[in-house]
Amino acid sequence: MFPDVHSRRPLLIGGILIAVALLAAGGALALRLQGSEGVVLTTTSTYTEGVAGSWQRINPLFASSNQVDEDLSRLVFSGLVRLGPDGTVEPDLADLPDITDDGKTYTFQLRKGLTWQDNAPITSRDVSFTIASVADPDFKGEAALAELWSGVVVETPDSATVVFRLKQASAPFLARNATLGILPEHLLSGLSAQALADAPFNSLPIGSGPFRVQSLDSKEAVLAASDSYYLGRPGIDTLKLRFYPDYPSALRAISAGEVDGLLMREAPGEAQLTDISKLKGMKAEQLQRAAYIVLYLNNDGAAFQDERVRRALSLAIDRGTITSRVLFGAATPSASAIAPGTWAYAADFDSTAVDLEQAKKLLTDAGWVPHPTTGIRIKDGVEFRFTIRTDNDPTRVAIAGEIARQLEPLGIRATVASTTFSVLRRDFLQDRKYDAAVAGWDQGADPDPYFGWHSSQMGSAGLNLANFGDVVSDELIAKARTTSDTEVRKGQYRQFQQKWEELAPSVIIAYPRYVYVHTNALKGFTAGVLFTGADRFIDVQKWQK
Repeated sequence: MFPDVHSRRPLLIGGILIAVALLAAGGALALRLQGSEGVVLTTTSTYTEGVAGSWQRINPLFASSNQVDEDLSRLVFSGLVRLGPDGTVEPDLADLPDITDDGKTYTFQLRKGLTWQDNAPITSRDVSFTIASVADPDFKGEAALAELWSGVVVETPDSATVVFRLKQASAPFLARNATLGILPEHLLSGLSAQALADAPFNSLPIGSGPFRVQSLDSKEAVLAASDSYYLGRPGIDTLKLRFYPDYPSALRAISAGEVDGLLMREAPGEAQLTDISKLKGMKAEQLQRAAYIVLYLNNDGAAFQDERVRRALSLAIDRGTITSRVLFGAATPSASAIAPGTWAYAADFDSTAVDLEQAKKLLTDAGWVPHPTTGIRIKDGVEFRFTIRTDNDPTRVAIAGEIARQLEPLGIRATVASTTFSVLRRDFLQDRKYDAAVAGWDQGADPDPYFGWHSSQMGSAGLNLANFGDVVSDELIAKARTTSDTEVRKGQYRQFQQKWEELAPSVIIAYPRYVYVHTNALKGFTAGVLFTGADRFIDVQKWQK
């Protein structure tokens, strides 16, 4: 980072006297020599972003447990491949791999001339070291990351080649595994799992990404553009992440002009959105996440075994109203289990139009008829009443309440019951002892819906919380996750979305959006679907200010 310079002392270069006023205003002025003809003055740029929270370990193996660590790791490290704005897998340290016909062997070739930020060469040994660290039985990171790499055999036939051998074909492998940031073996070799977790490296790391850590303390991280980044030196010279205890504090900082940007990972309230809209010189972008809010319907429950009833609820729920009233517009209304804006999404099978008349007809066809006096639908002498369960999150409680209100015109009475998430999961969701539930589902970096909706995941040991089972859907999901042909996967997911629309296993409500506030001076920002908040930095090397 260049220091502020206030000197007005004349500079004598090449026999020419040049008076230069170096004014410190948002960034220092740097001098760059050009041969013997003189100097060129260029302004260095600094972009400061506020974040809620602080760093713990700047290491991609541990970053998933801390959002600030995820941000910093994304800026400092690179993976073999990375995700594009729509989730498409793109080359990073390596070209896209050669994949055998059986889908079990992936061969990557590293780009030529890659170096770490200390100028040491990047080789296949770095990749094998990174995966071996994750696979260590004493690994101190997230168990889910270790599980992703369980059973994967790594081979390095030469310094530029990495071969992964999988036990079975897995199309999500590229997006979920191969995007992991790679560590420098020459700096960390020989460390035990515990030593790696506690290493000084984690506070002053050496990576291969667009920025390198210049300084770090409890107040901020200062990162400098990396001259060795393979896509070229970033357009921002210095990028700072300034730490705040919470989002209200960070919002006050952006209002006061202390920072240039802020990603709101928490759902903003109406007052906050109003305040944000009034900020001068700032732009607020809504970046859609790949996670969705869903009204789970227990397909084993008496009320929701009939697909006509489930479809009726989907037709009756006004997702647009929920989005505007409860989420204040910071969400994308959707009925699809595949995220809008991603490469696998089929808009043809994502209708959010409300059709109360069709919903009423479906309920009547299913045997639920309105009582002539109360108007509540009855079948076999039983009123259509059920409980919507959720956790204590105010937003989800409000969504559940709005759903209950919208179902009343159909003759359906729903009540809302909230509790802590741990109780909700343990006492109701895990054993499927519920009628309906409002919850969130994070699909991850790949559209594969296997864990959430394949029939093999039914029961208390799986995550198919709706206990949805359909042979055709199972086949579509299974084929899509075992073929490496993207076009084939697209076709399978298109058909899956069509079956979803027909069977309505549950009711997808919306995909929340992060609100990203940044100065109007920021150029080159890419707005894509975010699988994590750190994905806002997907093309950070293109940013300019």
